[in-house]
Amino acid sequence: MTQRLRRIEPLTLLIGVSMTVGYGTLYYPFAIIGPEIAKAQGWSNSFVFGVFSVALLSSAVTASLVGRAMDRFGARPVMVVGSCLAATTLYNLSQVQSMTGFVVAMLLIECAARMVQYETGFAALTAIHGRYARRPIAHVTLVAGFASTVFWPLIHWLLGYIDWRGVCLVLAAINLLVALPIHALVPARPRPGPDPAMRAPSIRDPGLLQPGRQRAAAFLLMAVAFAGSSFLMSAVHTSFFLILDEMGRPAALAALAGAMIGPMQVAARVIEMLTGERVASSIVGLISSTALLLGIGCLVAALRLDGDWIVIVFAISFGIGQGLNFIARAILPARLFGTDGYGALTGNLATIRLFAMAGAPVCTALVIAHTGIGATFALLVLMALIAVWASWALCRLEKRASAAGLSIA
Repeated sequence: MTQRLRRIEPLTLLIGVSMTVGYGTLYYPFAIIGPEIAKAQGWSNSFVFGVFSVALLSSAVTASLVGRAMDRFGARPVMVVGSCLAATTLYNLSQVQSMTGFVVAMLLIECAARMVQYETGFAALTAIHGRYARRPIAHVTLVAGFASTVFWPLIHWLLGYIDWRGVCLVLAAINLLVALPIHALVPARPRPGPDPAMRAPSIRDPGLLQPGRQRAAAFLLMAVAFAGSSFLMSAVHTSFFLILDEMGRPAALAALAGAMIGPMQVAARVIEMLTGERVASSIVGLISSTALLLGIGCLVAALRLDGDWIVIVFAISFGIGQGLNFIARAILPARLFGTDGYGALTGNLATIRLFAMAGAPVCTALVIAHTGIGATFALLVLMALIAVWASWALCRLEKRASAAGLSIA
């Protein structure tokens, strides 16, 4: 790898900032402003968050279309349109008065989110750097890992001075003033540079796998691994306080453990960034899935073990798994399939993953309500085991392909 790719390039850092805005304005705010919307409009929390889940589910269809648009038109136009759409839809949300208007606004917000969050950012970096995108991707996830750390306090502070409608207007302005100029700087198409490592042959990487059954099997395994992990993360994020309450653990402990997950995922990304290419892409995915499984295992053990320490260990393990999961989702498709058609491939994978992600909160809540915490943990452990199995199978597949000399590296 060239020295140029060992440091954080200005554009990579800026894309990280734009991804922070993408998540901080279109995903994380609803944990805070959702109850504010429900209270101000006289709606139930279940309606507001139910609409959010439906909108997330609808974005599974959008993800595939966005991926194809990235391959056809390049990164810049998609991301620029996404920033404009994000600002417009947040403005529309600030003006809604009816339930129908709220539903439409949320559906449009999730459409915009697919154009300015990780999948598009990763596709842009892969188009720019080709097989050398792994380190820039790690840099971006490192920066964007602080999205909730930045925007949750900001939104909470803003609500002390303005209502939720005003907050939406501020978030719309951030998309226009911060994210849009950054996305306008992203190259529309990768261009050969003076560095041989950055010329077209290295950008157009065919990947490890030959067309045929190997690629079909790899796609299926990636879909299963990513969907299983996303189910776990979505279930824990939305039901963690409820799960610990069912276990008889205090809310303060849940808040402490939840606060530790973010820093641990950033720490895991720092370690991955420092190790770089020395760890195979599939191994990163396997470590991620295994860490998520160990985290769920700690919660199961907490049913029998006293003390807060076991819940803290859960947060450490789960945070590591979550941090590496985003990187694995970006680098493994490029490693196995190459960079041609990367946008469509990751868009299709995102479609499957988002279905699992959207269904997790509902499934988890129903299981807790009707069958109890034991069955809930059985469901989560099963999903974790499936993800680990698929990740392990991907490791074997990558190893066999490398041994067969199919890589052009």
